[in-house]
Amino acid sequence: MDSIYATTIRSSSIQFLETLYILNNSKNIETIQSRIEFFETVIDRLRSLINNPDYKNLTQLAIDDYSVRYFNRIPGESDISKLTSPHSFDLEVYCIISLINGFKRYFEEQLDEIEFLKSNSSKEKRISKVIHNILSVKNYLQMKFSESKSYESGIEEIEKMASKIKIIHETI
Repeated sequence: MDSIYATTIRSSSIQFLETLYILNNSKNIETIQSRIEFFETVIDRLRSLINNPDYKNLTQLAIDDYSVRYFNRIPGESDISKLTSPHSFDLEVYCIISLINGFKRYFEEQLDEIEFLKSNSSKEKRISKVIHNILSVKNYLQMKFSESKSYESGIEEIEKMASKIKIIHETI
């Protein structure tokens, strides 16, 4: 029975670190949203196993495994702290920030691409896609995190980007 817990803690810890990396680096909104859903299950699993006497040792083994597997992604102290103390990790705030930052990465990439598109119809289509994703992110935030203390600041950030794309749209 103990080996099941050990395997679960190690594999969940690696999934935790992989998900942190994806949430911190992705600009694909669907990927970020699905990873948030997945992250919640991983956190719940780790929180339920934190009282295992070997939890700290097993998470350290997982960190070592992760560092070998992904030698260019050494977890920082903040990531390790989140993993070793999952109960003190504010998941909602982290997920909102990750979603907004991921959307900002996407948004900036789209703005760069719009600038280099030649035809107005291509620019219109790209702007329409960006607006669609703005609405998607706002809806996701509202459905998932409307009760969170960080909800309003997340919506404010999305609104700033919505205003910026509207200004760009008006200049076409």
